[in-house]
Order: sequence, then structure tokens, then C-alpha cells
Amino acid sequence: MASSLIPDPLQMWRDALTQLESNVNSFVTGSLDSRDLVRSVHQLSAVSTGLQQAFEKAIGSYLAKVNLPSRKDVAELAEALRRIEDKVDRLAPPDAAHAMPRPARTRRPPDAEPTAAAPAASAKATAAARPRRPAAKRTSARAGSRS
Repeated sequence: MASSLIPDPLQMWRDALTQLESNVNSFVTGSLDSRDLVRSVHQLSAVSTGLQQAFEKAIGSYLAKVNLPSRKDVAELAEALRRIEDKVDRLAPPDAAHAMPRPARTRRPPDAEPTAAAPAASAKATAAARPRRPAAKRTSARAGSRS
């Protein structure tokens, strides 16, 4: 493949990145030989871990004061719920939802189903049981204009 007069920008980017990575690797490798740097990194790690634990403890006590669950509490609750669901699944038969017939979805209870001859009497009884609305009163201006 012949090389073109215009350099490939992506190839230039790859070469620069490769050179940067090798320089950083050699610097880190050479500096980790120093005991002072290793000691400093270890102290920084210990301080970071201590700050993280103190922060988690402070957040935990704050959440307890405001009566909110922590992430640990929610995880424990989710695990308990999963165990309960597994137990229920083992106790229930595989097609328990389809085995039992569901009741009819009507407004009347099952024992008050009307017979074939009683629907008209039932409709009259419900109409008689409804309260009547009072007639609208006329305002004085309307009443005066009519007389």
C-alpha cells in the first residue's frame, strides 16, 4: 500500500496515545521503587478508607434520626421479600390462579341475583327507593316578571 502525501490523523492520534501510555507506565514503575512514594500511597489509601467509613456512619445515623431506611436496610428487606416469595411459590400449586373460579363481577351480592320474573319489580323498587330532588325555587326577580 502506497503512503499518501496527507498524513492520517487517526494514525497520528494512535501513535501519540501509545507514546503517552508508555511514558506514564515507565514513570509510575520507576517511582514505585521509592519507599517514600509507596508509604505515601498507603497512607492516602488508609485515610480514604477511614473517611469513607466515617461518612457512611454519619449518613447511617442521620437516616436513623429521620426514620429513613439505609441502603443496607433496603437490601436486607429485598432479600427477605425474595425468600418469602420463594417459599410461597414452593407452597402454591403451579396453576393455583387458574384452578379456582372467580366470582361474577356484578354490583349485587351472589345471593341476591334476581329471578327471571323479578327484574321489573326490582327496577320499580329501586326507583321508589331513590330520594327525590327538591324542585328548584324561582328567584324573586323571575317570579315578579311573570306575574
